[in-house]
Formats: sequence, structure tokens, C-alpha cells
Amino acid sequence: MHLILTYLLAAGAGVLIAHFISRAPELRAMRLSQLVLVPGVMVLCVYFLPDTTGTSEGAAVGQVICFAAMLLFLALLLAPNIAYHCGAALSNFLDPSDWTPLEEEIALRPIRQLIDKDQYYQALGELDQLLKNHPPTYEALLMKAKLLYHFGRVDETAAVLLSLIRLSKTTGQQLTVMELLAALEEHYQDPPKPAAAGIRRIEIEHELVLFPTAASAGAPHKEIPPGAYQVQETIHGDHRWLKLAGEPWGNARICWEAIQATDRPAAAPPKKGLFRQIARMHQAITTAIKGKPRLQRQAEAHNLLKQANQFIRRDEWQKALPLLQKASGCDPDHYEIAYRWVQAVGHTAGEAAAAQAVSQVLKQSRWTRDEQQMLHQLKHPLAK
Repeated sequence: MHLILTYLLAAGAGVLIAHFISRAPELRAMRLSQLVLVPGVMVLCVYFLPDTTGTSEGAAVGQVICFAAMLLFLALLLAPNIAYHCGAALSNFLDPSDWTPLEEEIALRPIRQLIDKDQYYQALGELDQLLKNHPPTYEALLMKAKLLYHFGRVDETAAVLLSLIRLSKTTGQQLTVMELLAALEEHYQDPPKPAAAGIRRIEIEHELVLFPTAASAGAPHKEIPPGAYQVQETIHGDHRWLKLAGEPWGNARICWEAIQATDRPAAAPPKKGLFRQIARMHQAITTAIKGKPRLQRQAEAHNLLKQANQFIRRDEWQKALPLLQKASGCDPDHYEIAYRWVQAVGHTAGEAAAAQAVSQVLKQSRWTRDEQQMLHQLKHPLAK
């Protein structure tokens, strides 16, 4: 038998090993299960550690077999981590990586200060340098478009604005881009050729705001999700538009083409093998204990909101309600989801239910004062 201190040291060593070997973001899904299993296996290794003094030969052989089995189990638990670190070390040795975060925020405050001082040339130069070293963001490219327009570089301004459609995360952001593009229409016109006849298929990989091509369309605009659409060419003013076949909704052809889907390599087949199965086991244990990771829940909430918005645009609140309720459960801190859910409750169940939903939403997260006021206004949906 071993001292209790020995078992405590073995468990502590197991915790340290599991902690350091699972620090990489790609291995975080296995961290919780390894923090539980690795110390336990280390303790069992100490328990079955062969002790030849005072034991029979048969008992010693049994201890050796159990000890070897525990070591093998420990190796299997840590095999995905060891394989990942060895592969990453070899990859970094052969091709050192640039570890600049993809989502690093571009510091635009110095650029704004230069603009406030009317130093536009310097502001544009420094902004171009920032965009060379960082992935573009909506705010940075919008500022660049305004600077280019200030210098009369219309073609470059239009190109930057078209690239902004892909970076737009809300309908409001995309409407801003469309308004700026409309302000440039007087500077360029499409060649005076008749619209091409017939219907063609176009696939887009980002949401797109459409505008009415006829006075009878009703709403000022609507948004369509990514996907394939049947469209036909038409002339709107002096520009070529593509409109949905059989519907009075469209947008400039250049806007459709700016987010047109491009050919991509086929997705790699799902990984198989022993390491993959071990990693899935760790992830299943972690999910059973902690639930789904936050990023996964936020992604599910975003997808549910997109589905619900399709029903909301058609005033089908009854169908949108369960989707919004599930999305709110996945991401209770997302204000747009909470607001839409309360709206759906008010449209389907009346003012009393809406007031109760508002009280629930106010408790589930910390909202700003303006957000709280807008939520309180939803207590009386019929008064709007």
C-alpha cells in the first residue's frame, strides 16, 4: 500500500498534465473530461504500481498487468493531444505561422483624429497600411470608401462599397452601403443596351437587400438569405438590375455579382480513426457535464434567428415564435433575439403574455437603458 500523500501527488500531477496538454483552443473540447479522467488514471497507476516486497509472484504479475493496462489507457486518453502538439511543432518548424488574430480589431481612432484635422491624405495612407496588416472590417472599409469619394476616385469607391456587402452583418449596414452606391449612380451608367431576355440562375453566399421594381411592391425593401435564385435582367433607371423571376423585387446587377458564390474545393471527408473516436468521446463527456460550448450555442441561435426572420417578413409570427424561443434559450444575451421573441409573444398571445415575456427577458441578461426602454414598449404591442 502507498501513502495517501503519494495518491494526492499523483492526482495533482494528472491535473497539471491534463491542464497543460489541453491548452490549445483546438483541444479545449476535451479539457474537462481529461481533467477528470487523467488524475483518476494516475491514481490507479500508483495503486497498481508493482511492489515485489512481501507479495507472491502471482500477485506481482497481476499488478504488472493492471499497471500496464492503466498506462495504455492513459496513453489513449492523451493520444489526440500528443498527436496535435507533435503535428503543430513539425508544421511550425517547416512553415512558421503568423499568429495575428483573424478577428483583431483595427484601431480606427487615430484615423478619425487625422480626418478631424483635415489631414485626409495621411488618413487614407495610414488606413491602407492598417488594411494590409489586418483583415478588413466593415467600419474600416466604410471609412476608406468615404475618403476615396472625398478625393473623387469614384471607381475605387464603388469597388470598396461592393466589397462591403459581404461584410455587412445587419440589414441596416447593407442599406447604408446601398444608399452610398445610389449616390454614385450619377457618376456612371451602364452601356445603353437592352436587357437580356430569359431567366437565369444565380447563387449568392450572403444576404442581399432587394428593392421594389414596381410601385405595387408595398414594403420599401426586403432581405433574401444566401442561396440559388431564378432571376431576370431588367433596366431600372439607367442601370441594369436583376430581379427575382415573377416578383417585383431586385437590385443592381453589380450587387448580385459582388456576393455571387464562387467555386470552392470539395469539403474534406469527415475524419475517422482511433484518435478521432477518442476526441469524440472526450467531447461527449464534456457536453454531458457542461452542455454545448457557448460558441456552438451562439451559432445555433444565429441560424434559428435567420429562419425566424423569414417567417416574420411574411407576418407568420406563430411559426416564428418557437424558433425565437429556442434561440433565446441558446443565447440569452443576444438583444435582437430577445426583442423579436417578445414581439412574437405579443402578436400571438396578447399584451399580458408580452408583459410577462418582457419581465423574463429583463432578468435573463444585462441590457442598456435604451434596450430596456425598447423592451418596455413591447408590453403594449397592439398600441403600436
